[in-house]
Amino acid sequence: MNSIFKVTLLADPKLQRYKNKAIRELNKFFNKRWVHNTPKVFVVDDRKSIDLLREERTENWVVGWSWGKMAIFVLSPKNISKESCHNGSEYDIAKLIKHELGHSFFQMAFGQSKFTWFNEGVSIYVAGQLDRFPMPKKFSGFLNGKRIYQESGNAIKLLVDNYGKDKLFEFLKKQSGITETRKLKLVFKEVFGSKLEYSFFNNLI
Repeated sequence: MNSIFKVTLLADPKLQRYKNKAIRELNKFFNKRWVHNTPKVFVVDDRKSIDLLREERTENWVVGWSWGKMAIFVLSPKNISKESCHNGSEYDIAKLIKHELGHSFFQMAFGQSKFTWFNEGVSIYVAGQLDRFPMPKKFSGFLNGKRIYQESGNAIKLLVDNYGKDKLFEFLKKQSGITETRKLKLVFKEVFGSKLEYSFFNNLI
C-alpha cells in the first residue's frame, strides 16, 4: 500500500476563517489559550486518498477525522457530493472543521479515552451539530458503543444543561486513563451522584 504523500500549501481564505473561528471558540469552551502549533488542516481530494491515509476502506459518510493534537483531515468541500453520501450543497464544512478540532482539544485537555461517546459527544456538542442529531425520545445505545453519533452529543448536552460545564470537565479529567467500565461507573457516581445508566439520561430529557 502506498504511504508516501506530497503536501503543498492550500490558499483557501474561507477554510482558514473557519479554522480560526473554531480555534477561538474552542479555546473559550475548554478554557485554554492554544494559539501556537495548533492542529494543521489537511484537505483530501477523494475517497481513495482517504482510504490510503487511514489504511482502511472507509464508509462513504466519513468526511473528516483527527490525528490527535497534530492535525485534522477533511474531504475537499467541492468533492463532498461526489466522494461521500452527503449533499455537498448543504453540508456544513465549518462545523466539520470545528468537530475535528474538538477532538484535538479534547485530547489536549483530558488525554485519550477508551470510551468513544465522551470524545464524539463533546465534539458534536461544541461544533453545534445537534441540528443533525435531535434529542432522542429514549437513549438506548451510546453506552454500548452503538448510536454514538445519534445519542452522545445530546447526552453531553444534558450533562452540561443540568450540572454545568465544570462538572462535566471534572468527570472527563477523572476518567482519563480508565479502561474498565466498572471503574468508569464509580467515577460517574462520584461526580454526578447517580449510576451511569440509560435511565439516568432518560430522566433528564
